[in-house]
Amino acid sequence: MHKFLTAGLVALIFFWTIPIQTKSLDGLYFSEQLPTENGYLILGIEIFTEKGKSFYNAQELRFQNSRGWEEVLFIGKITKEGQNFLLTPEACQIRATDTWGKKMALLRRFDCDHLQFRLGIQESGLFVISESLLGTRKEVVLPYVLEQVVGNPVAVRFEAPQMTTEGIWGFHLNGLGTRNPEWAWNPSKRKWEPFQGYRSQEGLQFYRWKRSFSN
Repeated sequence: MHKFLTAGLVALIFFWTIPIQTKSLDGLYFSEQLPTENGYLILGIEIFTEKGKSFYNAQELRFQNSRGWEEVLFIGKITKEGQNFLLTPEACQIRATDTWGKKMALLRRFDCDHLQFRLGIQESGLFVISESLLGTRKEVVLPYVLEQVVGNPVAVRFEAPQMTTEGIWGFHLNGLGTRNPEWAWNPSKRKWEPFQGYRSQEGLQFYRWKRSFSN
């Protein structure tokens, strides 16, 4: 079983915001594995609703040849602005490790409530966010939109030359141990199907576990 990078903040902080009167945005949104000047990044956003208000967790996995692995974590609120949505972070931190598979250590927390990210829909129908969390990439397309039960562990599986095995990274992965996923995402049918083993294919793959007390 592959090693996991623990992702996500332990506690969610909920903030008052304006109700979003539109089709629910709830779900998971992922970018492709995007090249950067010194490596690559993957951006994931979990959007959920509490008492009619919308909130989000955003995570960005970054690899840089000179620094190793970093995980950027934002949580915050969502408000409506015209045809777009504004994502305003309220708590932000960065974790890091020099070796894939090792537990990430807190690098720093920082003020981020002055930042805003605009989420919209392109003419193609794909979601796009104004920039990645640290501004490395602009106009980041989010081609993967997955149904999600809030709090369920979900991971993206990908390959990279800096690893001895492919990576598994995502949301709410604490306490999974060596358990296999229960579901795999079928992109052509746009639904979760029973897990039947990890697939051998190019591109990102998504897997979901049943939430347990330990995670």
